[in-house]
Amino acid sequence: MKRMIVLSLIIALVAVAPVSAAGLDFSGAIETEIVVNKNGEDLEVSPASELSFDLGISAAEDKVRARAEFGLEREDDELMPTDITLGDIALKQAFIEADGPFWYGGPEATTRFGTLDIGYSPYASLKDRSGISISGVDLDVAGLGAFYGLPGANGHVLGLRSDLYLLDDVNLGASVINDDEILRVQVDAAAAPIEGLIVAGNVAFDHIEGFDLKMDNLWTVKADYELAEGTNVVAGYKHITEGFEPRYIAPKTKDEDAEHDWVHLARAKDSGLFVGFETEQQGVNLNAAYDQMFAEASIGAGTEYEGFKFGVETVLDVPAVSSIATKTTTFGVGREFDVMDGLAIDAKYEGKWTGGETRTLVHTIGASTTLGLVPAIDGLELNAEVSASELNLDSVGYKVGAEFAAPNGVNLGIEHARFDGTTFNAGMKVEF
Repeated sequence: MKRMIVLSLIIALVAVAPVSAAGLDFSGAIETEIVVNKNGEDLEVSPASELSFDLGISAAEDKVRARAEFGLEREDDELMPTDITLGDIALKQAFIEADGPFWYGGPEATTRFGTLDIGYSPYASLKDRSGISISGVDLDVAGLGAFYGLPGANGHVLGLRSDLYLLDDVNLGASVINDDEILRVQVDAAAAPIEGLIVAGNVAFDHIEGFDLKMDNLWTVKADYELAEGTNVVAGYKHITEGFEPRYIAPKTKDEDAEHDWVHLARAKDSGLFVGFETEQQGVNLNAAYDQMFAEASIGAGTEYEGFKFGVETVLDVPAVSSIATKTTTFGVGREFDVMDGLAIDAKYEGKWTGGETRTLVHTIGASTTLGLVPAIDGLELNAEVSASELNLDSVGYKVGAEFAAPNGVNLGIEHARFDGTTFNAGMKVEF
């Protein structure tokens, strides 16, 4: 049945395409790579490939849109995906949406059928779920949105969003998301009461049965004030109950530095204040921060002088005022040197001290360059790095590498490291 649905969608989109060729957007990518690692007597060969394509159609001056994104269901360990059947093709997302009112003279709205992309706030989010959504309903003093998600792990999901536009420089919104297990209410607000000051807050709580103050909840409040040009102070408070489930919270980001990421991270406490300070004085960038919830503080500085870039940062473990300890201290300097026409070397030094039971200080010296002197290998990237933590050969590590994008489209790379052996990789990627 699944194969028939995928095939029907492909046929339908292809059939419609000639009707609105001016609004047809077809793209995709085929990528293949092989990685070979030789470490002593061990030889490991890892081939991989990936196939994806995206088909989009728009009509009626872009007021009606349809999009389908496909990829392989399986993870291939071949240089090229072969023996593909319809069962191997996964429909990652597909939707049809249209802009326009539900009745003549009514307010504009965007209606979507298919894969949902709900982001009412970082604390009221639902992605990659099939359903129906209505968004962008503007009623002058209020904005409305709603969605329905087909049954999943927690059953049917219903959601509603309302934003109020009653005062200038004040944003106020509320979301309600209900599934078969919980009813989550989320409220967010932001205001700029005076120039340079922004105050914001978020509250989310789960209503299960009855109403009492012991409901699972989280809340945050934050104030960001620009004291002067280039100088900012941030202060706030975060709280979350132990049993709060991060359902309908936006997923954790790669860098773990987004507004909501703290919900997904291991915490030292379930509540605490946080403060931060950033300033630039005479070309020196200074910053300091403290987060009671994670029992961590940091202080850092960076500047550039005569082409040299200097930086230092210390991260402290602060379980209590009487027991502050240094987690890490990182310091370094780097500069790009012009050796000759077409040849520049980017050199750097970094030292990292790590506290705890096994205290270590690792020194790392590295350099990289992109060659433009030899036409045959124009753009060849070379890099090298040496590190050591003690004055003996056993602690010395090194690695050298090269990367080259060949004129025929093949990307080549090789790296040799003392402890990891030699790794060679080659691959190609075609986008259309």
